[in-house]
Amino acid sequence: MFSGCSDSGPETAGATSETTNGIAIVAFDGAHMPIPQARVTLYQRADFTPAESPSEDVNIQDVTQFLPSYVSALETATADDSGMVQFETEPDQCQNARCYVEGIAGEDSSLMVWSKLDAVDSMADEIELLPSVSLTVRTGAAASDSVVSRSVVMLDATPYWAKNDGSEFVFSHIPAGLYTLLADDQPVADVSLDAGASVDTLIRISNVTREYVFEDFDDGDNLNNLAKKYPNYGWYYMPHKGATFESPDSAGGFAGALVDDGARGKYLSLKFTIQDTAYVMLGTHLGLDSGYYDLSALSAVRMKVRGDCRFAVALEHYRQLENNNYNKALWIATANDEWTELVLRPGDELLDDKNYQVAWDEISTEIGIFSVFISEGSRLDIDEIVFEGIQIID
Repeated sequence: MFSGCSDSGPETAGATSETTNGIAIVAFDGAHMPIPQARVTLYQRADFTPAESPSEDVNIQDVTQFLPSYVSALETATADDSGMVQFETEPDQCQNARCYVEGIAGEDSSLMVWSKLDAVDSMADEIELLPSVSLTVRTGAAASDSVVSRSVVMLDATPYWAKNDGSEFVFSHIPAGLYTLLADDQPVADVSLDAGASVDTLIRISNVTREYVFEDFDDGDNLNNLAKKYPNYGWYYMPHKGATFESPDSAGGFAGALVDDGARGKYLSLKFTIQDTAYVMLGTHLGLDSGYYDLSALSAVRMKVRGDCRFAVALEHYRQLENNNYNKALWIATANDEWTELVLRPGDELLDDKNYQVAWDEISTEIGIFSVFISEGSRLDIDEIVFEGIQIID
């Protein structure tokens, strides 16, 4: 499956024409070298009436019959040795309606571009093909949910769509750009895709998506959303083996490490000093020491983070073992200077019985603790923590 840019996205190409000879396009790579044999297609967007959605008993063989006709292909051509293609479509046809150009090259569509076309001058327009992107769109719904199983996700103003596969929609190769995701003709999210990236994102569909916001820090207290009924079981933070915390500090406590930048609401800002084998940790009980939650339906933990460190995230069994240890499912993650959403999935956890790291399905029905262990770096910001795939009623 492929994807493409919305009207509001950056117009990296406008196409143009040789005035009397149709529209000419030249395909280049990121080093500005021509790409012979690139497949270039000219599309036009037309007004549409949304197609009727398939009924529950329809076995979708050709899902395209249920999609609105956002764009239609006008011409496809193969670039010559100079990277040029020539279309017979007259510029006037693209001045009166929105046109787009798609370029694909390399094995398995490794290079791609999708750009709005502005047929306004007389020179052949250049399009830059960059490494393609993979996009996985998840709903947090059960794979058996009939609404999701019949759904289609597509990218606005493009010919690219994905049919449900389990509870996810996979676009294997897509051009970089800014897109609006549509679920059954309704806009549900905007995504920005960098060339060569692999993106995993969650969209929220009303009455379908299952998720629980475990913590977003916006309430300004030290209690996660499951521990509200147990005031003594909020977040705790501890340095180990000579590490030190700058934030939170002993004077301001946990609340002193909450930052409000006005744009994203409150988030937790940790600052620390770590040397050699030292580490710091942040943790919270989901409820009482003797309590636990069945999180076996969990499809992912999602966290928005920023920082300079490598760290581990753990969901731990409620029952303490020897030496104050708990069996845990543990995932390794890295934070960088930009806010990034981490997606930690069951099946990707580390296994090391000697360090009490076990497979998720061994403990998933009796989870009592959420923990973050940081063994290098100096700062970590954490925002929304979401349990995807489950709904918990307080």
